[in-house]
Amino acid sequence: MSGVAPPAMMPPQSLTVGMPDPETIAKQKSSYMKMLDDQAQQGAQVLEAQTKHQKDYLKTQAEQQKKQFIMQIDMEVKQQEMALEQQRQEQLMALQQQAAQQKAALEQQSMQLTMEYQQKKAEEEMQKQQYEMEKQQYEMQMKMQKEMEKFNAGGLPAFQGLNGQQSASSS
Repeated sequence: MSGVAPPAMMPPQSLTVGMPDPETIAKQKSSYMKMLDDQAQQGAQVLEAQTKHQKDYLKTQAEQQKKQFIMQIDMEVKQQEMALEQQRQEQLMALQQQAAQQKAALEQQSMQLTMEYQQKKAEEEMQKQQYEMEKQQYEMQMKMQKEMEKFNAGGLPAFQGLNGQQSASSS
């Protein structure tokens, strides 16, 4: 067995190469959450500006027509303002719901990627431990083999009996 070369032992390859680690995932999640918050805030500001502009326009129109139809125009303006406010509220709610859905999806994706990373990391650690155990076992076998060779080469005359045969107690 001493003439046989040991099998080529290669350490296991990393399973997490190219995967973002949990810290990177958390940073990306935080950055994306901030971006979603900023977009929602900008959307609300644009909506607010549009509503204000539309209200201002309606008021100007009403002022021009007030001389003829003061009562009628005031009523129409109030009704249209209420409709615009309701529309703004509906659009703002839709915007907030969309942001919440995107945040939930991001949270789920973040959790899934973190779990995948942790699973691969645990598998990687198990492979490393198995590799180390096999390596130690191989090294012990080689050491035992050398000891047996030394024992057989150097200790053989010491175990010969009177008639030159090896004693049965040497195994």
